[in-house]
Amino acid sequence: MNERADAHIHLFEGGYRGSWTGRPGVDLDEAACYESLASEHGVRAALIVGYADRPWCADNNAWIAEQARAYRWARPLAYADPERGFDVADLERWQTEGFHGLSMYITAGPRARALASVPDAVWGWLEERRWFVSVNSQGELWRAWEGVLRRHGSLLLLASHLGLPQRVRRPPDPQQAAEALGPVLALAAYPGPRVKLSGFYALTDPGFEYPHRAAWPYVRALLERYGAGRLLWASDYTPCLDQVTFPQTYALFGQMGFLGEAERHAIEGGNLLALLGEE
Repeated sequence: MNERADAHIHLFEGGYRGSWTGRPGVDLDEAACYESLASEHGVRAALIVGYADRPWCADNNAWIAEQARAYRWARPLAYADPERGFDVADLERWQTEGFHGLSMYITAGPRARALASVPDAVWGWLEERRWFVSVNSQGELWRAWEGVLRRHGSLLLLASHLGLPQRVRRPPDPQQAAEALGPVLALAAYPGPRVKLSGFYALTDPGFEYPHRAAWPYVRALLERYGAGRLLWASDYTPCLDQVTFPQTYALFGQMGFLGEAERHAIEGGNLLALLGEE
């Protein structure tokens, strides 16, 4: 079995409330469940994307740091909000707590504009230490990163869920796919950014229509601009399990005839393990 590395999972105390784990009667230890999946599917490392933007998960950073001490595959990313502000002292504290990077949700204009207020020393610290900056965003909001990348082009910016282009029922033509991904494709001009191939259920209508062929033109466009070496498989556990099984989150690559075997192995694990220095 080829070793895999998962670039995007979530772990919440008591389970994610926006998914099936939040339904009445469900009592799930998400970390213990992922441990069993990691063992079965050869996952050697997983980036835990922190999220603390709601009162029910305000302590998520502390929770995922605790899970990282318990599980060998766990590589946590601390939730950081540029509107609230953070500095190098915060980064150093998170480093002592075992974090491997930051998680940001740039979901509206004010947060995108707040990136310009983050001290440049923060971006330099992150770039120098090869810390990950996992970002959930979409559309024109991705352009807010161009100012940062002009100064820190090697910053390991990880765009989640293909950059969240528009949801489609039918495959767009190549030009339509490239236009939908325009701001994300533009970031490929810098050496640092990577794109997570995840969340296909959120890109196709209906979301359960595996293997999500309608979204494949997006993958082709990203492959052309970034190359297979800068694409990362990510399961989006546990939300993904509302629509697909865990193995389906990576098995769809085997059905994409435009991906060779070596490219699939790199996407499913080799690329992220190399970034972690664990290849």
